[in-house]
This record gives sequence, structure tokens and C-alpha cells, in this order.
Amino acid sequence: MYSEWASLQQRIEEGAENRSVLDCFPDSVGRDVAVSVVRELAASLSPASVSSHESGPLFPGLETEKQILWTMEVICYGLSLPLSEHEALKHCVSVYCEWLTVLTIPHQTLPSPLFRDPNMYAQKICQHLANLFQVKEQGDYDISKQVVLCHRVLRTVQTVASSSTLVTRQTWEVLLKFMLTINSNLLSPPLEPGSLAEHLCERLLQVLFEIWLLACARCFPPPTLWRTMREMCAGWRHHIHTVVQWNRVCKVLTARLLGSLYGPSFPQLKVDANDDKIVPAEMDPDMLAQSWFRFLHVLTNPVDLCHPSIIGQTPKFVSYAITRESTIDPIQHPCLKTLPQIFLTAMSGISVMVDAFLGVTSDYPLPSTMEAGEGPRNRVSSMSGASSDTPPQNRKLMKSQAMSPSQPGGNMSSLPPISSYMDSPPAEGPKRSDCNSILHLFGAWLFEAALTGCKLHKGAPQVPSQPRRITFAYGLPMANATSTIAYTNQPITSSVGKIIRRSSSNTPEMPAPKPVPQAQLTKPGSSNHQFIGTVPAPAKYLEDKSVDPQTYEAGRAEACGSLCRIFTRKQCNEEIKAVYLARYYLTISEGLRIEEPLSGLVLSSILFNAQDLFRIDLKGVQVLVPVVLQALELVLTEKEIVFRSIVSQQQLKRAGIHLLISLVCLPHHFKNLKIQGLVKSVSSDEDHRPIPTGVTFLSLKPRLVGLMLDALKCETDPYNLQMLLGSLYLCILDSALCEEYNKEKEAKQKKKMMMSTEIKDEETIPETLGRSSSPDSPIIMQRHYSTWLLLVECCHLVCEKLTSDWRMEYSVSLTALELLAGLARVKIHIEDPLELKKIVKSISYLIEHQCSWPSMYHSRDLHSVIVAAYHCLTVWLMEHSDLLMDRECLHCVLEVVELGISGSKSQHPQAPVPEMKHSKQSKPASMRVREAAEGVLANILNHVGTFPSPCGPASIVSLLDEETLLSHVDYTRSSQAKFRYFVLENTTLVAILEEHLGEAEVMSPTAVLLIRGPGGRTVWSIQHRHQALKDETGDCELHYPSHPEPMEDVGNRYEIKARNFPPFVDLAPKTKSDKSIPKLKDIATPTISSDHDIISALIEEQMEYEEFTREKATEEIENAGYPNRHMEAKPPRPKEEFSPARLLLSQLGCLNLDDLMEDPSSPLPPALISLDSTSHVFPADLRILDSISSRTFDTVHVFYMKSGQRSANDILSNVNHRNLVHSQFLEFLHSLGWPVTIGHHPGWTGNMMTSWKVDQDNSPDVGELKSPDHGGCLYNGRRQVLYHADALSEVAIVVPNLPDLKGTSSGSSKQGSSLSGESSESSFGLPLPPPLASEKLKGQKEDSPRKSTTSDHRKSSTKAGPFTIPDMKVIVVWVENFDDCKHFPLCELLPETSTGTEEFLAASLSSMPRPSESGIMIIFIHALHSGLYRLAVQSSLNLAIPLVDGMVVSRRTLGAVVRQTAVNVCNRRRLESDTYSPPHVRRRLKIQDLVHKYRQKMDVPQFLASLFSDES
Repeated sequence: MYSEWASLQQRIEEGAENRSVLDCFPDSVGRDVAVSVVRELAASLSPASVSSHESGPLFPGLETEKQILWTMEVICYGLSLPLSEHEALKHCVSVYCEWLTVLTIPHQTLPSPLFRDPNMYAQKICQHLANLFQVKEQGDYDISKQVVLCHRVLRTVQTVASSSTLVTRQTWEVLLKFMLTINSNLLSPPLEPGSLAEHLCERLLQVLFEIWLLACARCFPPPTLWRTMREMCAGWRHHIHTVVQWNRVCKVLTARLLGSLYGPSFPQLKVDANDDKIVPAEMDPDMLAQSWFRFLHVLTNPVDLCHPSIIGQTPKFVSYAITRESTIDPIQHPCLKTLPQIFLTAMSGISVMVDAFLGVTSDYPLPSTMEAGEGPRNRVSSMSGASSDTPPQNRKLMKSQAMSPSQPGGNMSSLPPISSYMDSPPAEGPKRSDCNSILHLFGAWLFEAALTGCKLHKGAPQVPSQPRRITFAYGLPMANATSTIAYTNQPITSSVGKIIRRSSSNTPEMPAPKPVPQAQLTKPGSSNHQFIGTVPAPAKYLEDKSVDPQTYEAGRAEACGSLCRIFTRKQCNEEIKAVYLARYYLTISEGLRIEEPLSGLVLSSILFNAQDLFRIDLKGVQVLVPVVLQALELVLTEKEIVFRSIVSQQQLKRAGIHLLISLVCLPHHFKNLKIQGLVKSVSSDEDHRPIPTGVTFLSLKPRLVGLMLDALKCETDPYNLQMLLGSLYLCILDSALCEEYNKEKEAKQKKKMMMSTEIKDEETIPETLGRSSSPDSPIIMQRHYSTWLLLVECCHLVCEKLTSDWRMEYSVSLTALELLAGLARVKIHIEDPLELKKIVKSISYLIEHQCSWPSMYHSRDLHSVIVAAYHCLTVWLMEHSDLLMDRECLHCVLEVVELGISGSKSQHPQAPVPEMKHSKQSKPASMRVREAAEGVLANILNHVGTFPSPCGPASIVSLLDEETLLSHVDYTRSSQAKFRYFVLENTTLVAILEEHLGEAEVMSPTAVLLIRGPGGRTVWSIQHRHQALKDETGDCELHYPSHPEPMEDVGNRYEIKARNFPPFVDLAPKTKSDKSIPKLKDIATPTISSDHDIISALIEEQMEYEEFTREKATEEIENAGYPNRHMEAKPPRPKEEFSPARLLLSQLGCLNLDDLMEDPSSPLPPALISLDSTSHVFPADLRILDSISSRTFDTVHVFYMKSGQRSANDILSNVNHRNLVHSQFLEFLHSLGWPVTIGHHPGWTGNMMTSWKVDQDNSPDVGELKSPDHGGCLYNGRRQVLYHADALSEVAIVVPNLPDLKGTSSGSSKQGSSLSGESSESSFGLPLPPPLASEKLKGQKEDSPRKSTTSDHRKSSTKAGPFTIPDMKVIVVWVENFDDCKHFPLCELLPETSTGTEEFLAASLSSMPRPSESGIMIIFIHALHSGLYRLAVQSSLNLAIPLVDGMVVSRRTLGAVVRQTAVNVCNRRRLESDTYSPPHVRRRLKIQDLVHKYRQKMDVPQFLASLFSDES
């Protein structure tokens, strides 16, 4: 920099200007003269003398220039006197300090020549004052007296420099030379304890740098002085305060420079208020930049601090060693033992500047890298901003907080919290320097420091490296193998540079690791699980060279951390030069090596600061996968870290897990691609043939899996555990999908080979199979590594941990249950159904274990875990319905359900006789637990084994309702067909239609049942039969039974007279009682006699008629002959009119008195009641009940954000055309769900108004449903949405867009016509919601008629019912530039995520939660150049898996994990809500509300009579 300029160092060190003429005389003469003269001068400075000369000169004898110069020669000599002449020294200092005020605010008592030429005299004074700062003979005197005098001089000089307006350029140069002289005199020699240099070091350097900064603003120093200062500062580097003050000045200048370059919006570097004043405000930007750059290089190469051979070879060190009696090597001087700490201080200062240029503003202090008492606060305390006081502030009080590099405590790429998106619209992000520019400034120092102490060549001596060209040799741990690599500033052409270009190309396969022996395959589920590929535990005690305080590992760790932050902060549109990438990869590989004695500080610094290493597009970064994996095996597989770390164990492990979750999908993504070795190794004893050292990505899969399982066993931090659980799910899902793809591919290949008939050589097939069955091929890997084994091992481990270590961890338990539920949904070939049975039993045992806690330990969190466990159990039963075919498994599940509903089991192990349920006292753990158990039972009875239903997955209930059923009734038979409504057990609404459907006549009692219960709506057609149901070919209709033909020979016929009593009755004698009844004639009266006559006449007339009829019938029979067809016995005709409702209820056992009578002591209605369906609002209430879904329903809104976009309109317009979106964006959308048409879709559509209804009349045009050029806008919720559902939940995926003017003209007219007949209120009397925000924005550009017909699909649900609307918003944003995530305009786009529930809450609740109070989750997706996807998750709730912030997923798993995360986070929101009720509870409450409103209060006779009546 200053090679063309001469240095003044030699001239300054000679000190010719500060010699007096008295030096030519003997010491005694000079001392006597000096003492006498300064005594007189000091006497004139006394307060009495000053008061007596207020109006006259203080020195009346000094009137001429000659007198002043002679006096100054005497004072010059007096300043060189030893400490024994302390009074003379004091007087000299007092006189000169008083005379220097001539440049500031001079006293009138000063000698008059000083006023005529103040600068000339001030220059001489400064030159003479240098004698005070010489090391003097102490004798018995205290050196502190000299220290006080030096401080006074420094204070005076600093005051003159800052306050004077008379200082000329020549005086500035003399002043700077004076400061260099005194610093060189004291700081150049080796530091001795208790020396003057030790007392004045900090203050000297502080004043030097502050005065130099003043000179830069007022009179910029010439290059000769800059070069002199640079060379002299290099000789002071063995003082820690030199580096501390350098850091201080560089930090302040950097803060000012960044504000000048990038403006106030750039993150400001926090500087102490006192330190900020040392840079003059009048310094212009050009001077500021020049000063910053020159101060940055004032220490030459800071990495020299780790080389005592350089620091200890200065002339002062050499002369010091020669002049001592015991001559030692200069580099062995004790003061050089502090070089490791000084080196760390220098690297910390550089890290601060690097972070400032990167815009890192985190306030985390540098974690401790030394033993207790040597932490960062004490270690770099000297870096604090020194005060202008003397003695320095840090000598009066405790050391202040030092300037330390920013060290984020979590993920370095973490985005702003959700609240920051809600506060204000995002502003344009500040621009910063790119990584290449920062590396141009600091790269040479950081790379050299990061590789300090690394022996890159076996047997090579460790020599200090030069800053610009360094040669390294890398030794691999294999016999007879060496390799070399040149580390220069020129473009690298060796193998290190080539890996950048060829990392993505296919290379010949190298031999893979040997397969795992079968003996190592321990059966999953056994007591001692050992998964395949489990990493062997490292040695308990590792040799950590950073433990030795005399090593430079702490500074090296700081340099490595700075490099990692530079590279991981790379922006998406930025390309780092290959030369820097190669050096960085070499640095990382060396820092993470554990074969030799490792450096714990370096390893932990790299892991902590390189969390985003595999999440950004760095070319060839995959070459670091093996070394990073090796380091992670050391960190994550032990409960306690066995080496020193710059951060806490929790933070280090979290950083390691962040790296791990970015590696999970690499094996199946790159498969058999070989990982290039970082350095090519060659054989040393042969002809330099390459030695194979590479491994494939797929061969690392067992190590990754084993690492995750071992880390799960050892980890204790809740957040780290949740991250590991999410990575395990991703690993299993990716493996399952890959296995499925491989099986399909293999099946297609076999089918193709079988169909081929042109194979000429029979050996072609074995050869082909042999090539495809390489050791790294998926076929071979599946033999030794099965996804099924991983799933089983993971489930057993998680279930075991849930009942032991995690039983009191609320968040971990919920995450673990989410993992188990997610694994149940993974489609995988089940090799052993017994393992699934064990998993279900483990979940049941978990529920039982949690319910068994004493009541004092029960809390809402505990019950939430139990509810989540019931949900997990339901998922396993729904996905694996064969489990209920096992009697033992079914018994276990039903016992747990009973435990949740009643609070205890009926069958106790100690009790031989089970307790009957009717005699049990119901004491559930809580109502939430009981409702969850009831939900499990309802799903077992209704949906297990029946999903998907005939209606498809969009509906788990029947799509038939009363209107549809009545449309199929034949009204020619019954003109008044209607439903009769009953409620059973206050939970089930039964609608009975006493007619059969269809035109065919049915002779049996037939009824159609429409059952609405907590589980949904079902329809049954029931027919009463009097005989068994036959096969399809049999006749099941009622008919007349045949009988034998009558025979003429019927035997003898006898005439028998019928008698009422036997004949012997008349012969029995009469008794008195027989005579007790008088005869009629004995009591006859005229009235009785007349009545008797009338009756007798009627009897006689009747007898005559009957006799006549009998004779006539006898005659007809005789004339008709035998057999008589008219008298043949026939069965009666079947009855055609029935009461099917009465018959059905009777046969169901509902018409007993106990069920019909109301208990006066109970508020509950009877078990069977009838509802009045004649009310005109009854159908509306039924529709509300039908609209309460039997499943949870969630909505995901997807946006596409192009690079640099900030406006909501621009983001909404991206999906209008497929040319505006990424090529894989539509594929991602279709992986979230399948398209459904609103109006034909019976499930959730993302809007309350259009959901759960089928409108056959509203048929969209085919052109609207098929738009091949759309970019996702087809699924905006107006005509279509994307939909996914299972038995327990349904998800609607909506892609909001800004309607295109050209494409919406026709649609507008259609919407206007469809809405022309609608009023401004819904069918239930509530006002319709306003249109979408995007419609409003677009409507501003259109005519007013267009505004009145917009957005008919965003209408609020006007249904009033006892259910809680979920307030969780899940937003997925596909970003082209990951740096744009922090600028996503959430406030502007939040209205686009309306689902109609907001208006419902406004209409039904007194207070509506604001959007900021509701749950919001944003998932950012960024496509990497490698084909993988980087995800960032921001949520206002707790972590929900499988997605974790910073995870890297594959293309095949992207849609599944995003959708599952959305469902899980919504489930978390519902679980934490105090007002949420499950779907079956909401439906039950609505049915009870119907009972309260429409119940017909009748007593038992009236109710039974109503069953026989047609009116009900």
C-alpha cells in the first residue's frame, strides 16, 4: 500500500529532536542546572505568584525568543532526569503543560514570544516531552509518580489536538510523530510486569488513535506517516491493548462507513456512545472511507499474532534478548504467552466488522471459549471503549462489556416473527455488500487464521504462512498415500477447484461399503433395539487440543465462524467465486476432522455458524457431507459433549440438528452419485494412480438413520426433540415413496422383459440384472435396509420414550403423537402385522398411563396429551382396519375407550368378576377426555373399514336428504308421504318415511330411515320380513300357501247336537242357592211384563229367521254337490296398510314405559321423543345440522411470489398464467390435493357459504374448468379448489388471484345473472359478507355494475349453531428468491384468506378476534438448484411437525409434508383453544337444541296413539 513511500521509523526511533545541549555536559552539571531553572519556573507558577501577576507576565525575564529557546533546552534535559528528581520532573511537566495552552485558551501571563509563533514552540514542546516517556531508573521510588505525570501530558496533548484551531499541518505532523515516538519507546520492547509500558499501554494507544482520527478529519496525514504508523504498530502487537484499540477504532469507523454507504435503513452496528464521539462529525465520506481502510491495515496481517516467530523477531526483542544476562530465544519471552488471547481478540474484531457488513445485528455475546474467569467478558474486556479520563475508566471500575462478534443463538436464517409482518407493510430491504466483496476485504486473513495449526502434509513442519501465497499439503489416513494442493490467490486448477465444476456430473461408481451382516439385524420390538447402521459410540474422552490455553484454537474458531457466516449469508442471486468456495470447503473439512486430536472450539464454531450450509445454493457443497456427518455423529450421539464448545450444549446440538434436517433427503435424491473427495489422493510408491476414496449418497443412508435414532435417545431439550421427530418422519416418508417408486419401476421392467420376444442371447438377462443389482442399487439396499424396519424401530422408540422420559413434556408428547399418527398414514408394505398390534397396544398403554396420574397432577396440558393420543389411536385404526379383527387388540382398544368415557375399566386384574357398566360411577378425567374417547368409539362403529364411502372421500356421510328421498316416492299410492321425526337418547335424530322408494309395489312393512347422529347422516331402507331372506334367485314376496285337494270319501258323518253343559248337570239335585234367584213371573210388574213381551217377540222373530236361513243354506249345499268350492278354507288377504314407524320402534325396544316416561328428577327428556316438523323453520335447522361437518376442516392459501416483488397485486397476478410461475409450481399444487368443482363437491371448499352442499343447477362451463395455460388461478375458490380428505379431516387448498380483465368479462355477466335474484341477505337473515379484497382492487379499475356482482363465493355462512369456527390461517408462499421472505406483504394479502368464518363470528359473537390474535402460519418454499426445496416456517403457535424451519425436502415429499403440517398445526390450534368442541360434540349439541325447540310434549298414551295416526 505504501511501498513507494519512505518510512520515518528509524528517524523517529533515533530521537534527535528531543536531545538537549546539556547532554554534552556531565550528568551532575546538567542536573544542577535543570533543577535550579525549573525550580524558579515552578515558583512563578504557584498560585501566589499567579495572583500577583494577574496583569503582567508570569515570566518577566523571558522576553525574547533566545531566552525561551535556552529555557526549553533546560526543560528538555530536565524531562530526562531519573525518578529521584521527581520534583524537577513535575515542574518541567507543569511548565510545558501551561505553555501548550497557547494553542487553545492562553493565559495572558505566558511569555510573549509564545504568542508570536505558538506552533513553532508547541512543536518543540512536543518533541521535548518525549523524554518523559523514557524508561527511567526507579531506585526506591514508585513508578506511579511517573505514570501520573505521563497521564497529565497525554491529557493536555489530547485537549490541544481536539480544541485548538491554530494548529498547522506541520504541527499536526509533529504531534503525530510525538505520539508514535512515545508509543514506540514504551511498547516496542518486550512487556515486563510492573513496567511503565504496562501502566500506560492502554492510554497511550487510545490517545494515539483518537488524535490520529482528528488529524484525518482536519489535516489528513501523509503516506509517510501512515507507513510509519503501520510498521511501528506491527512491533506493538504483543500488547493486547494494541489490538483492543484497533478493534475499537475499526468498529466505530465501520459503523460510520456503513451508514454512509447504505443509508439509515441498513442495520446499524451498535457502538458505545463514548466511542462514537472519537470520529469527528466533520469527516466527509471520502475521508471516512480512506481512514477506515488504512486503519484496517494498520496492524499489517493480524494472523501473524499466532506466530511467535514473527512477533518475537523485531529489533527490540532481539536487542532485549542480547542485553540480558541470561540470553534466551526472543520467541520464548514470557510476554508472548498472551498471543493466543491477543489473536482471539483480533479475530473477534474482524468478526464484528464481517457481521456488520453482512447486516447481522443480533446482540448475542460471544459464548465462552475459555475456562471460568476467562470468558468473553473478561477475555476481551480490554476491547471496551476507553474513556478520556485518566487513569482509564476500566482501571477505576470493573471492565466494561467488550466488543464481541455477533453470535446468533438459533437458526441464523430465521425470519422475522409473525408480529413483524402484521405491524406495518414491509419496506424495501437494504442492499449490502455481496460475499465476494467481503471476502476480498477479509478473506485472506480469515482463511489463513482458520487453517492455523493445521498440518496439511504428513511430516511437514509447521511454519508460518504468508498472507498472499500459501502452500498446503493434505494427508489422508491411508497407507503410502500423500497428496498436495496449492493454496494461492490465483484460480485453483487442482482437484479442490475441480470439485466445484464436476460435483453435479455423473462419475464412475466406486466400490460401496460392505453390506451389514445378517447377524446384526436385531428384530425390532425386542428389548434391546440396535438399528441397522447405528453409529458406534465415540470414545468417552477425546483429545481436545483447544483445552490447552497456549493454543490458538479460540481465535481459529472465531475465524471459522466468520467464514461460515459469510458463506451461509449468500443471497440467492449471488455467485461466490470458485477460488473462495474451494478454500472454504478445505477449511471446513479441516475444522471438522476428528481423526487427529480435534479442536472442540473450531468444530463447535463451524457447526453453530454453518447451519444453513446445505440450504443454500453453493456449488459443490455436497463434498462436505461425509465430514459434516462425521462431526454430527460426535455431537448428537452423546448426552454430554466431551469437548469444549463456544456455545452451550443445547445450542450446539440444535445447530447440529439443523444441519441434519438438511441432509435427510440427500441419499434418495442423489442415489448412486459418488461424493467427490475434497483432495485427490495418489499413491506415493507407484505411478501416481488415484486411490478410490469416494462414497455414494445412498451408502450414507444407514448412518443418517442411525444418527437420528441415537440422537433421539440422547437428546433432552424439547425443541431439539421435536426437530428430530420431524426429521424422522421426513426420512421414513421419503424412503417409503422411493421404495414404492422403485417397485413400480422394477415391475414395469419385468413386464417389459417378459413381453419382449426379440432377446437373442439368454445371458443378457442375468447380465442386466447383475448391473442393476450393484451394491448401491435400491434393490440391494432394500435387503439390508428396509423402511419397514425403520418405521417399526421408530414407533417402538417413541412409544417407549412417551411413557418414560417424555411423559411430563407437553410439547414433545404432542409432537411424538403427531409423528405416530403421520407414520400410520405412510403407505408401506406391512411385513409383520404383529408389530402394528404392538404399536396400538403401546398407544393404549400411554393413554392408560396418563389417566392413572393422581388428580393433583392433572392439568389441561395432560388432558391435551390424552386427547391427542386418542386421535392418534383413531388414525391407526382407520388406516389399519385389520387390527380390529384381532380379538385381543379390539379388547385393548375398547378398554381404553371405556376408561376415557367412564374413568375406569370394568375388568380389573385383581377382581375376578367384572363390574357392570350400569353399576359404575362415571368419573372421566375431564369432559375433553370423555369426548375424545367417544369420538374413537364413534369412528370405530361408523367409519373403520368403510372409508372411503361410496360417495368418495369427499363425504363420509350420505348425500341423500329428505328432499331427494321424497322425490323417489310414488305419490299415486300415497299423496301425503312425509317424514316423522324422533330423537333417541337425546343424541340421535331419526326421520322415518313410512313409504318405500320406487314404483314397484311392496307388500311388507317398509320404512326409510334418515339418521342424523354425532357421527353424521346415514340413510337406511328397512323392510319387515316374516321369513328368512333367501338368495337372489328365491321368491321372498308374501303369497297364499297351497293346501291339499278335498276328498269325497270323508268317512261317517254324525249329527251331533251341541250342548252347553254335560247331560249329568240336569240330573244333579238343586240346592238353596239355585233357588235364590226368583223367577220372572214372581216379580213381574206391568212395566216389566210389557218389556218382556216385546223382547220375547223379537227373540221368536230372530229364531224364525235363523231357522229359515239354516234350511236355505242346507238346501244350497245339497244342491251344489261335493266338494263345495265356496266353503273351502282360505287364509286372509295380507294387510296392505301398516304403521312401519310403530313396528320399527317396537322391535328396537324403544316403546317400553321406561323409555317413554319422563323422570321428574332429571332434566333430560325421555329416551324416545317425537318432534314437531310442521314448523316453517324446522327445515332450516335441519340444514344447519347437516352443515356441521363430521370431520375437521382446514384451508390452505397458496401464493406465488416472484423475485423482488413487494406489491400484493403483483403477487396475486402471478398465478394467472403458467409462464409466470415456476415449472414445478403446478405439480406442487396437485400434490396437495385433487381438483373439485364447487357446486358438485359435497365437502369443504374453503368457504362456509359453498361448503357441504351440492347444487346441480349451477353447472360451470367446460371452458372454465379446463384452462391449460393457468398458473394456479383455476383453483381460486370461485369455480374450483384443490381438495384432500381422509376419514378425520378435510383440507381445501385455495390459490387466490387477481382476476384478469380480459378473462373475467364473461364470468362477470354470469355471476351477475346468477346473483340478480339474490337479496343482500342470506337465507337465514344475516347480511352477506363483502367481496374479496382482490375483487375490490380490481373493481377500482372497472365500472360500477362490475362491482355489484363480484365474488359470490366469499359469503359468510349464516348458520347459527353451537360450534366454534377455527381461526387458524395457513399460508403457503412459493418464493423465487428466498431473501424476499421477510418482505412478504401479509397485511395486504390477509383479506384474501377469508373463509367466511370471520363474518360468522362477527354475527354470532360479541367480540371477534383480530387477525393478529388468531393463529397464523406461513410456510415459505424455495426451489434450490439441486432439485430440493428449502422450507421456512413462521408460526404464532408451537412447533408442529413434520415441517421444521430450515428443513430441506425432496420433490416427492413436498406436497405431503406441507399438507400434513397444515393439518397438524390446525389440530394444535383446536387443541389449545378453550372454546373448541369436536365435530361429534357440536352435532350432538345441535340435536339437543332441536329437541328443546321442537319437542312434542305428550304423555305415554298420547304418544302411543300418535303412532297409529297418520298425523304426527
